[in-house]
Amino acid sequence: MRGPLSGARILDLSRAIAGPYGAMILGDLGADVIKIEPPTGDVSRAVGEDIGHKGESYYYMAYNRSKKSLVLDLKTPLGKGAFYDLVRISDVVWDNFKPGVMEHLGADYETLRKMNPQIISCSITGFGSSGPYRDNPSFDVVAQAMSGVMSITGEPGGEPVRCGPPIGDLAASMFAAHGVTAALYAREKTGRGQKVDVSLLDSQLSLMTYHLSYYFCSGTVPGPLGSGHLSIFPYGAYKTKKGYIVIGPCWPRIARVLGVEEIIEDPRFKELTERLRHREELDAILQEAFLKEEAQDWLEILRAEEIPAGLINTVDKAVQDPQVLHRNMILNLKHPLGGEVRLAGNPIKTSDNPEEYLPPPTLGQNNGEILGELLGYSKAKIAQLRKEEEEHAEELNSSIFKIM
Repeated sequence: MRGPLSGARILDLSRAIAGPYGAMILGDLGADVIKIEPPTGDVSRAVGEDIGHKGESYYYMAYNRSKKSLVLDLKTPLGKGAFYDLVRISDVVWDNFKPGVMEHLGADYETLRKMNPQIISCSITGFGSSGPYRDNPSFDVVAQAMSGVMSITGEPGGEPVRCGPPIGDLAASMFAAHGVTAALYAREKTGRGQKVDVSLLDSQLSLMTYHLSYYFCSGTVPGPLGSGHLSIFPYGAYKTKKGYIVIGPCWPRIARVLGVEEIIEDPRFKELTERLRHREELDAILQEAFLKEEAQDWLEILRAEEIPAGLINTVDKAVQDPQVLHRNMILNLKHPLGGEVRLAGNPIKTSDNPEEYLPPPTLGQNNGEILGELLGYSKAKIAQLRKEEEEHAEELNSSIFKIM
């Protein structure tokens, strides 16, 4: 594949979401991503098989395009040997195992850099490679909870709510992709690889940016505001005669557009500090005005006045939006089992490289290409490697690769 990362080879040992998503982004950008899976496959292959594509899980396909799939059992001699052979000709080893697992597999950075001093190891974990929580298991929802994200999500007075998309997993994966590209750039100058260490909790704390700053400066603990903003008002979602609409910063223009311009000079609303203090009163006035027209009509009026606004789309509406389609954010990829799969696109657009994507590979789809062509293994050696995997299959089914 062409792209700004063309020529970089990444060995992706990760599974589920926190890991596969970031490796997919790197693959979209041209890296040669080899997804190394145990014979049992990435655990996400078993999630949603019944509503996938020809037996391929929708969950797995969402995070694994632009990759090749190679089946290797790293706990067999030949499987580990094949992995080491790939390490010697690769740039990055990427994983999201708990701390200690890579050491157990003999795939940690200190081990790998002895055979390839230029190798970059990237590990995504729940809490990082050090600290009191290092060995504790974690998932997306745990990171969202512990970081404070869930405490500011939802309606005021409501129960804590997890963000819809798994941003704990996704953010860590994106930060890891940033870390790897930075390490690749640094290696061009130093000739040395390095370890990239990213955690779900760290990533979520990083996303809390202005909420943390607000707390540090004011001493006030922020809480949930629904679709509202901590320090800007009016801002957020409003119900209309038909549908919902959201608005961004727009005072006092919004009062004129809604036909309630008399409130502009109201002492309760004239200054931002007062509007925030009287948020509920102003919100009620704006909500009553929005109910006079339908969301689509309001959208046209607001855009004509250059007020930031948008409809609250359901998923089926979002994927049909003309701007979304224009930006190639819905992909139609030919699947190796036949037919097409539709997937969310990559938001990174580069001027020098056309967008190219590989469809999500089936389990072991590229075994022959990687073992036979890239590594030059004989048919006899490949057969022996597979025999070792079969002999180890029972133990593997209850191994560290199984997480759910």
